Amino acid sequence: MIKSIEIKNFKCFDKLELSLSKLTILAGANASGKSTVMQALLLAKATAREKGDSVDASEALGVAVGGPKALISQNRTEVLEGDFQFNIQWDETVVAFTYKIDKLISLKLAYDQSGSVPDNQLVYLNAERMGPRISYPAGIDEEILYNGANAAFLIDRADMQKRKVPRCLALEKETLNFSTQVENWMNAILGDINFSITTDYIKAITDIRYGNEVAEEPVLPTMTGFGISYILSIVTAGLWCSSLNNVSLLIENPEAHLHPAAQSRMGKFLECLADAGIQVIVETHSEHIIDGARIQAALMKQTDDIRIYFFSKEKESIHVEKIDVDENGELLEWPKGFFDQKSQDLRDLFQIRREHASH
Repeated sequence: MIKSIEIKNFKCFDKLELSLSKLTILAGANASGKSTVMQALLLAKATAREKGDSVDASEALGVAVGGPKALISQNRTEVLEGDFQFNIQWDETVVAFTYKIDKLISLKLAYDQSGSVPDNQLVYLNAERMGPRISYPAGIDEEILYNGANAAFLIDRADMQKRKVPRCLALEKETLNFSTQVENWMNAILGDINFSITTDYIKAITDIRYGNEVAEEPVLPTMTGFGISYILSIVTAGLWCSSLNNVSLLIENPEAHLHPAAQSRMGKFLECLADAGIQVIVETHSEHIIDGARIQAALMKQTDDIRIYFFSKEKESIHVEKIDVDENGELLEWPKGFFDQKSQDLRDLFQIRREHASH
């Protein structure tokens, strides 16, 4: 498990230190550094797998960087051997990654790595996941793609391999069949969902059809909302990771396209994954994700395993505050700006009502 990360001179941070847990939640304002933490972990992962002497930043992050200079903090306060640095602790092992801009190849970063990274797998789902399509790619290497595009294929593949879901994550104990458990969790989060999957290995595509008790015939994903397709990749990735050892699952905006009730249930699912031994690191703008996670943690008496960080902007700097959760799932701090918009809106409505009543 990744125990901690220290970031120096990277993007918006001159220095940031975070301790990570079984479930770590990054919340806060837009453009306040949450994605930067995710990207630091992704870049370190790509570096650890690199065989050469430089790493492609755009390829590692899965986005167009534009140029490595965009990765360097403009508020550097510490002189480093390179342009920016990460110190990451896996259990008892700390590895330092130091990066320098390659002057000859603009998208390449020269790097120095102290020590070897322990056997830890990192799975990442970004915010721009693949929505409804007529069919999905198949035959790709057996790992989750950043956009979750091959989720349907992996469900089919897992059944072919007789890959099982751990009993602690099985909603139906009679069968640990992978596709059945994916369907069960889809039902638990969204309600009344079933699907069928077929893969054409010649065309390298996987077809999925969705149904429910109301529909007489299964329909194409394009005839459903985005929420179903977006949630499929998260549930599949989570259960797929449960069959692996020593894995960290990074998810951006798991709440996307979900009703608030489904967001809360998604938070509970993420906490269940963490309790099953998967390290989960989440970036979210949803109070319902946090509420669901802390409710589930309190029910399982695992609130010590949750880390919540609130990112906010203060003038020209980024402030990161840790929010503790007690044994009852209650938040021990509630910083200004931390999901308090509803209270502010209600106060505004109350003031409007008072002004109207006075006229």
